[in-house]
Amino acid sequence: MQVYQDLTPPTSVTHSVVAQFVTATSPNLIVLRASKVLQIFDFVIHESQAIDNFGTAEQEERVTESDENFIGDIGIEHAVTRHQTKLVLRAEYELHGFATGLEKVQTTSDLSRDFLLISFETAKVSLLAWDDALNGVNTVSLHYYEKHGITALINADNTENATTILRADVSGSCACLKFGRDLFAFLPFKRDDDDDLFRVATTNGVSEKKKTFYPSFLVRAARLDEDISDVIDAIFLYEYREPTLAILYQPKRTWTGLIEQQRDTVSFIVVALDLVQRASTSILNVRNLPYDIVSALALPAPIGGTLLFGANELLHVDNSGRTVGVAVNSAAFEASAFDFVDRSFLELRLEGTKGTHLLDNFVLLFLGTGEMYLAEFAMEGRAVEGIELHNVELGDKILDTAASTVRVIPGRKKIFVGSENGDSVLISWRKSADHVIADKTESNASTVVVKSKEYDDDDEDLYGVSESGNAENGIQGSGLYGDESSSEDAYKQFVFSVHDTITNYGPLVDLAVGSVEPGSDYRAQIGASSKLEVVAARGSSSHSGGLSIFRRSISASVVSSFNFPDCQALWTVKAKNRNTKSIDTEQVDKYLIISKADESLLFDISEQFDEVKNSEFDPKAPTVAVGSILDGTRVVQICQTEIRVYDSDMQIAQMLPIPEDDDDSELQIVSASFGAREILVVLHNGRGLTYIGDEETLELVELDIFDANTKFAAGCIATMPKTYFSNLEPNGTKTRKRKRDFDRSASHSSEISAEADVVALMVTSHGDLQIYRLTDNKLIYSVSHIDGLPPFIESPRLSKPVQRPGPSRRKSSAGIVPHAHLPDKENRIVEVLYTPLGDAVDKRNYLLLRTENNDVAVYEPFVAVEKDGTAGFKLRKVPKMTITRFHREVAKHDSLSDSPNENQKPSDTEDSKDNVKLQRMVALPDVNGFAAVFISVRGSLDTETQAGMPQQESYWILKTAKSEPKMIPSASRETRFLSPFHSLTVDRGFIFVSAKGTVRICTLPTDFAYDGTWPAKKVSIEDDVHAISYHQARSMYVVSASKQVLFSFKEDFEERDSEVGELEFPAMVDQGSLILVSPKSWIPVDTYEFEAAEVALVVKAVRLQVSENSNVRRQYVAVGTGVFFGEDLPAKGYVYIFEIIEVIPEPGKPENNHKLKLIVKEDVRGVVSALCDVNGYLLAAQGQKVMVRALREDNSFLPVAFMDMNLYVSEAKAIKNMILMGDVMKSVWFVGFSEEPYKMQLFGKDLQRIEIAAAEFVVDGTVLHFVVADAKRKIHILQYDPEDPRSLSGQRLIRKSEFFTGHHIESFVMVPKWQLANNLTANSHPVVESNGTAPSTARKDQYMAIGCTRAGSIAAVLPVSESKYRRLVSVQQQLADKIDHVAGLNPRMYRTLSATADLNGAATRAVLDGNLILKLQSLSLERQMEVFERAGKGSESEIRQHLIELDKALSYM
Repeated sequence: MQVYQDLTPPTSVTHSVVAQFVTATSPNLIVLRASKVLQIFDFVIHESQAIDNFGTAEQEERVTESDENFIGDIGIEHAVTRHQTKLVLRAEYELHGFATGLEKVQTTSDLSRDFLLISFETAKVSLLAWDDALNGVNTVSLHYYEKHGITALINADNTENATTILRADVSGSCACLKFGRDLFAFLPFKRDDDDDLFRVATTNGVSEKKKTFYPSFLVRAARLDEDISDVIDAIFLYEYREPTLAILYQPKRTWTGLIEQQRDTVSFIVVALDLVQRASTSILNVRNLPYDIVSALALPAPIGGTLLFGANELLHVDNSGRTVGVAVNSAAFEASAFDFVDRSFLELRLEGTKGTHLLDNFVLLFLGTGEMYLAEFAMEGRAVEGIELHNVELGDKILDTAASTVRVIPGRKKIFVGSENGDSVLISWRKSADHVIADKTESNASTVVVKSKEYDDDDEDLYGVSESGNAENGIQGSGLYGDESSSEDAYKQFVFSVHDTITNYGPLVDLAVGSVEPGSDYRAQIGASSKLEVVAARGSSSHSGGLSIFRRSISASVVSSFNFPDCQALWTVKAKNRNTKSIDTEQVDKYLIISKADESLLFDISEQFDEVKNSEFDPKAPTVAVGSILDGTRVVQICQTEIRVYDSDMQIAQMLPIPEDDDDSELQIVSASFGAREILVVLHNGRGLTYIGDEETLELVELDIFDANTKFAAGCIATMPKTYFSNLEPNGTKTRKRKRDFDRSASHSSEISAEADVVALMVTSHGDLQIYRLTDNKLIYSVSHIDGLPPFIESPRLSKPVQRPGPSRRKSSAGIVPHAHLPDKENRIVEVLYTPLGDAVDKRNYLLLRTENNDVAVYEPFVAVEKDGTAGFKLRKVPKMTITRFHREVAKHDSLSDSPNENQKPSDTEDSKDNVKLQRMVALPDVNGFAAVFISVRGSLDTETQAGMPQQESYWILKTAKSEPKMIPSASRETRFLSPFHSLTVDRGFIFVSAKGTVRICTLPTDFAYDGTWPAKKVSIEDDVHAISYHQARSMYVVSASKQVLFSFKEDFEERDSEVGELEFPAMVDQGSLILVSPKSWIPVDTYEFEAAEVALVVKAVRLQVSENSNVRRQYVAVGTGVFFGEDLPAKGYVYIFEIIEVIPEPGKPENNHKLKLIVKEDVRGVVSALCDVNGYLLAAQGQKVMVRALREDNSFLPVAFMDMNLYVSEAKAIKNMILMGDVMKSVWFVGFSEEPYKMQLFGKDLQRIEIAAAEFVVDGTVLHFVVADAKRKIHILQYDPEDPRSLSGQRLIRKSEFFTGHHIESFVMVPKWQLANNLTANSHPVVESNGTAPSTARKDQYMAIGCTRAGSIAAVLPVSESKYRRLVSVQQQLADKIDHVAGLNPRMYRTLSATADLNGAATRAVLDGNLILKLQSLSLERQMEVFERAGKGSESEIRQHLIELDKALSYM
């Protein structure tokens, strides 16, 4: 059995919309990633410093005349504050459906905010709204049309290639879903003025007046107008009172080869809809339009009408049916008889063009090549007289590829351009001119600054723009700088620049797994760097082609390292003299404190690394914590029995002994937390002490805050905005305020403002959260029972400190009923941290909780506004997909665990002094620009160390502006302690000590992005990339690429080339190349150029036998090419064998020490489409034949066996002498190869008609399965089992399962799968199979398949045993049925809806959805226990182990 899992999220953008969705005060950008992930972004103005160079030719007009005479040619640099609009992620949701459309609507239920409409390819439409009480989306309704007889209509219409189109009326009256071939579903929305039009009825006691929408209805296109058939596109038009639909259709089908007999077959019709009577009226019908028109764009006033896009032309149809067409190349006149305005000199190709109305009479076009054009409409009154196209540039950036979606942000002069094949960008536009404006700051102080054409971005804040982007100064078309748009060169005034980018790592076409090359200091990098990485070929165009590198863990860049075996913990602190006003020295760390088992050491690191001798630092006792307060003027050392305060020279300034207990016993400190001038310590008996530093005397004063009877397990000092608790009355009840009063406080950014309170966040020993305000020493917030880690933490009422009830079952204030089988000892919270997370663009405060079992929960605070208008402080749990909990049985052997010794009495647990523990969650305020948290947990199983023994594992919690907090493993797994490190030589890094006592000073890699679950980065090759392979012996990557060159004939090339050069569109062909890339620098070190029209289709690193006598095998690079001169010439190909040799590198380029050496070049009939090595021989698929060749010592290449396939082979993989091949129509073939005698024998094949995109083996011990990905976004699991009677003695492959992935998987690679059970020894607790049998001591090897997709994600197919499959099936069923899914979708139907029936008549077993199963970790602990109980008695231990195996299947990387 198998499990499918997306290892990284998709990165391509398919749909987008701009709406007032979250708040009524600012718009949001909502995008769909690969039609599967819904993301909601805010627009944030980000300030950055840029260097402006005066005196350059580009900016010399900004310098006065007198300055020019003085300056001459010398440039003056000065810092200029640059304001840019950035995208900040607000929320993210996975959709269990393939989305085909995204629109916004406005209803009477909330006139201030918009709703979202999402359509899916299974004829479903979901209506979503933002819920302030949940700080997330809420599904309002789900409309589906598969039932009610629609399925039969869809099948009858043969809609395999039909697209689903979602459109919303611009006036908000209705929405339209076109699906099937000619089916329309209309969903009317309630408006204020239609109560008398629609019949008000009551259904099930619910009045229609209370609904957001009216019942939808379904019509065929022929009912709208009898001429409509084969709909191409449909849009709603502007300037109509009632909803008016424009439909582009093609009643007669044609193609390029028939244009002489049948051309101009497209028609355009405008239909007015009567939603009450469910009728329609045709307003106009324009026929005989060019056959290649594929889309339409509705234009608002002053242009109006509709803009039609063809491959060779642009057409405008106004509301009266008058048409104006422009031919952008000469092919338009050959393909159509339409009367075009000749603009063929532009020589444009409009395939894949998207457009949007920009300003007045300008429409911005994004071509499929990435070029940008302004379409200027010549107006005569309201009539369009002509269209002129002008090329515009996007600053110094070129769009990667064609746009998939274009949206204008109203009122902000911004445009979002989404792409499936390249990066998506946020573009700003304006009119170019220099002017002086008032720059508004937050303090409302106006400062006159010069805004140049590079940095001018906030014009709209002063002048304002309308919904269509027009300046609100009463002069239409004047923009901001006078009446410029009316001149002939008005288009030249537009300036475009990129403000932000959403990185796309796709489309991925091939992948390879290689070793991570260490840095220059190899020894320092050992233990701190990843071992393996996934490198994928990213191929789309010459602009976006390259490589995408993915790593499972974060590899630190080691600056220096040294051995310190006795080091247990270390801290860095800033220190300065009270009278010092220097800005340079106060920012760097001054001291490093190292704690050993029985002493502490002090080092000065401000300039050099020297031990401090002449100080009063106490080295005798181990240190619990160290920090600085009062702006670094006091350094505080927390020891077990006292608090020592030092000045900046580490001279003792104050000593605070810990007060004795009531029974005169000595108390000890177990944890501490520092604020700006506050200190919080927790004693081993659960008592909490708080101190505050006096700014005048610089001394600590104890605060009497906590009740002596309340025992605490953990606590921290935090700074929280006053708005979080300002809405709470003294008795704790919520106040009722207007929604707009909380729009600002409920904003995504919780940056600490000037109006903030310093609080103590405390967790009691009974799992209650209490927040104390230190300014008045009051308890202001309390929630009981948060140790269950509920999805929301909320306090309904606060009248007095909440006391823990007895052992009886109770309902907590967090809204969770504690489970009877949830022991407090194992799930009690032992550490709490409130800290900001984020990058330079966006930082937000989060609450982190860690339990005894190392369950780590991240909570986001927000102000929730209920439906009744009341508001209150809430905490929302951020979903997590990484498992940090260790197994309960393993934990018993962990001497480093937080749990007390089991021999202790329960009554002595909390009062025991053995609970002294170091902080495992370390906040790093600024590590290479990130506010992050480092977590070191214990109890995981490491395959490298002694199997089964508990080891440490470390994680980074990182957040970027475009992601939620992610928990990413650290390559340095066994980390004892970590601390920030900022010195003159190391800028904002960190220092840590490993379990082996190695101290490393490191920085976070800045070339990798941390937006996804795996760190990733892009490498540009500037060519279209087709394939990649890793040469393990030389640690080099071999990449196949190609570029476009002019086509030339082989015969009479001089004469024919002259004719080709005169063509408007000269024929182009691909010229391939083989590139050798070094992973040290990621730059090409050698290139082999192929001939024109020859492209390398497949590249494989193969191990070939070079001697028959010694059976010696050597690794080579095998390349299969195809030569394409056109359809009138037969295709041919070559088989190349290269060897990578070492050479003397060029001076200054040590990585250029390898070259490609050609060994064999053999031409074959037909293109070479697949290669693999089989027992030292090379298998090549050439044309319709597969041939096996042998390489001899004299470099001769001899064929030894062949097989006729009759079809183009798209994939070939081999294990030993077993071969799996797939073709473009007839699925896969399983073939064997033998050497004595040489022959290839067919074992079995699949009888389904499937177009194979990728195939690979999946191994589970002795059981072999085949995983096959097809062109319809599905994977198929097959097995060769000749003993099964359904296989007809093995002639048929047994189909085990099908699974809809939603991605186009392009390539698979087989890698080992890490297993938890196989690493357990006799000293630990092995996994017992569910059937009660004893575990096998023999290792059961498992191999999984990882694949790359066009959407830029990495996916995996993992094998699981029968017993694990049964447990996980139960978990998946419960999660699919019990938890809420966004948009009301069904995960089970999504994965199995497209599955075909098994040919052998047997029911298939579903492939498990690994991402859905791992959502179990995001549930509360009580809900998890309910799932475990329903899965079977005693199943918790097994299921948790299965989840660990899923999450850490590639932990060896």
